[in-house]
Amino acid sequence: MVNHSSKSKKRRLTRNDRVYLLIVVSLAFFTNCSKKLTIGIIGDQFGAVNADSAFVILDQAVARMNKVNPDITLHVGDMVESIQNVNSYEDYQKIFQHAVNIMNQLYCPWIFAIGDHDVVPPIYKPLSEDRSREKWFLDQSTAYSLKNNGKLYYSYDIKGYHFIALYSLENLHTDPRWGSIFLNQISEEQIAWLKNDLSEHKKTNGIIVVIHHPQWYVWQNWSTIHDILKSYPVIAVIAGHYHYDQNDGVLDGIQYFTMGSTGGVIKDLDENSGGCYEYAVFYIKGRKLEEMHLYNVSTGNEVEITPRKTMDRIQAIACMLGNLSQDESMYLGQNYLMSTDNYGKMYRLDEIGLESLCNPIDLPIKVRVNYNKDLLYKTSWSNSSISGDSLYTLKPGERTGWANYASVGQWFKPQALWMAKVNLDNVVYSHKIDLNVCVNFIDTRERVIKNTTSYYLLENDDKNK
Repeated sequence: MVNHSSKSKKRRLTRNDRVYLLIVVSLAFFTNCSKKLTIGIIGDQFGAVNADSAFVILDQAVARMNKVNPDITLHVGDMVESIQNVNSYEDYQKIFQHAVNIMNQLYCPWIFAIGDHDVVPPIYKPLSEDRSREKWFLDQSTAYSLKNNGKLYYSYDIKGYHFIALYSLENLHTDPRWGSIFLNQISEEQIAWLKNDLSEHKKTNGIIVVIHHPQWYVWQNWSTIHDILKSYPVIAVIAGHYHYDQNDGVLDGIQYFTMGSTGGVIKDLDENSGGCYEYAVFYIKGRKLEEMHLYNVSTGNEVEITPRKTMDRIQAIACMLGNLSQDESMYLGQNYLMSTDNYGKMYRLDEIGLESLCNPIDLPIKVRVNYNKDLLYKTSWSNSSISGDSLYTLKPGERTGWANYASVGQWFKPQALWMAKVNLDNVVYSHKIDLNVCVNFIDTRERVIKNTTSYYLLENDDKNK
């Protein structure tokens, strides 16, 4: 009978073997941890008042980015315009070429997420079936050999890191804040692709996701995606679209960040609250996002990445200031001004007033109204001895019915908070009154939000009869 016991014994590791394995494992660990990656981020060019002006900003941002010389640059979308002043494929082709020629000046590879201005068709219709602009974008991407593999969503690798560009416009003309928010979702087909792509790259140094819409504004639309991402070495998810920056925080180890504008229209804010054109640089070491930096394109100065809570406050105040446009209507009567009441009845207008002024946030705000003294006089704050030229403080929630970052209003129209007499002759000559309203509040620093409201002298339209 043969004794197999000697053959079945496992060879014991010697002390030298154990030391060798420990060294190998340690080297692998520390090599992965020492991997470094520098990421540049560029924001939206559109919507913009003027395409040429938007591209001047992009050109400046690319020049500044080249001084950083990142390993890769991400464009968050809205690189071109599919509607405004675009009446043909040739118009689109021209603007696409302009954008790509600027981006190709980067010293590093660049990839992009596709935004709404890149692909939406001209007729506004949620769930539009007009996919013509998507085809235009893909045709141009192929013509210029852009790194999207001919798809609306795709992935890309560099220096051992994996980048995923998701497509948030599968349901055209939808939006996670201002539009049909429940429809702004990722399709099952794209989710299946995402799962497969992640599983194939789970051993990568780290994963960064870029998408145009910050779909986490509607968490029920995004939660499925987040639950998938958190099971993999995802370091950050980066979006654009809102034309203001904000730090959306870290959830399950994933940094969420919304990039500001790099040429698209911006609000009149201080530069540390999204009031400048921006570019960003992130530094990754191993699987950790070590540094996040945001810069003013015009000056190159570093500015604050605005906290989400601050930006929600700013957006609520901006909504309130936007409501001021509804506070007055002016028509020319018989040598005097007229307006309409809530029932459409005409009455003589001797003074204008701001009823929509309120405080929609949880901190005191200070309001100042600047105006043309040739058009208005005897300004005053209601129920106050304070001159209309002075700062006025509103307590948290004062005069507000409801408030969030997309809508502010009052249940009933209150008495005007600020009032002014009208110089009829000068208003008739100028045909409008401009009110420049400035709001300040302090949280982690002083915030400044400005807005100009214009009241035009309207055609009488027989309303005075």
